[in-house]
Amino acid sequence: MARSRDRRAPRPAILIPFAVLAACVTSTERSGPSRVLTGNASGTVVTRNPDGSVTRDASLQVSLEPLPALETDGFHAPLLSDADGGWLVWQARSNADWPMLLAQRGASTAVSASVALRRPEGGETASRGDDLLLGRMATARGVLVEGPRPDGSRRVGLLPWRSETPQWLEGEGEVRAFACLGPREVWAYARRGIEAEAFDLVVERPEGRLEFPRREGESWMMPVVAPDGVYGCSLRDGILELAFLPIRSGEHLTRTQAEPAILRQRISIRATARTAYQTMAAVPPDAASLTEGLLFFHPEMRRMAVWSPRSGRVALLAEGSVAARQHAPGTMLVTLPRSLVLQEWPPEPAMAPLQVLPGLWIPCGNLAGATLVAAPRDNGCGLSRLGLGLDTKTDR
Repeated sequence: MARSRDRRAPRPAILIPFAVLAACVTSTERSGPSRVLTGNASGTVVTRNPDGSVTRDASLQVSLEPLPALETDGFHAPLLSDADGGWLVWQARSNADWPMLLAQRGASTAVSASVALRRPEGGETASRGDDLLLGRMATARGVLVEGPRPDGSRRVGLLPWRSETPQWLEGEGEVRAFACLGPREVWAYARRGIEAEAFDLVVERPEGRLEFPRREGESWMMPVVAPDGVYGCSLRDGILELAFLPIRSGEHLTRTQAEPAILRQRISIRATARTAYQTMAAVPPDAASLTEGLLFFHPEMRRMAVWSPRSGRVALLAEGSVAARQHAPGTMLVTLPRSLVLQEWPPEPAMAPLQVLPGLWIPCGNLAGATLVAAPRDNGCGLSRLGLGLDTKTDR
């Protein structure tokens, strides 16, 4: 069994550049070599040594059950419908380029795209539409889709699992994109005029419509609805910020009232619309909203992170991580380019992540007490059901 050692050496070369971008950062670095852990029993023993270093011995029960693979567009990760893993949906075919994905002015409207769905374990695959772009999340009711139109407008809607026709959100003559659904069926999406460049952020709530304030030159993208507020990405003159508007059920704010309430965190000073898209593309909105804050990909630090807006803290996950999902209370499954690892959550600087699987694996959601993981490849995606057993014991 390999050991992991944290020598607590200062890292000024890493911390100083980031001080310009964030007020308070908790950084978790890899310490020691990667470990593939096997054994009949699961457990972790943590020991604090007399010199202040920490070692950890661990064993982890891992089961991996292959599932039927998917033929995809080679870009979008599949989506799982809900906590019970009722439906699996993916972009089966798409001619979308970056301007179309970003819903930019002048993007092609000659869409050739369809989504496909089936049960996660396999069975008959159904195809839906010939001009539907896969949205950002799926729910027990259906999957979010987008529909570019020949006149340059764009619709967002929900495609029910057993229907071939989306339920489009009302609205004509404008471009809507990046939609998500939150608690209480709250919709959030970006909206602009057909000839406009910048997006507004609109939230449709039972209490009424809420529009985020927009500064001159500012464009909003990639909203996430949380139980206690709404997140969004703000792009303005190359500066990318995360934003959070605290608002609870029963509250109503006007655009003017919302402006001073918004909390912001700068994460890049050289960003584009593609940067903003990639910041939130790795995690569906329903998985991005955590009790501690917003799970996202940090474009400057090149790793997954969580922003806690009320404290202003940014907690960094494993170095080089490209995706992550909370696995259970106290742990996070984190995707590295060459392995899937299990990391303590909140991050524990003394602990190196535990390697679970070699190779590129993306956690897609819960599946009957296990985790659905996807292995992207050209024009397709391998799938497996991952079972983990970890019983932590500590000795410090």
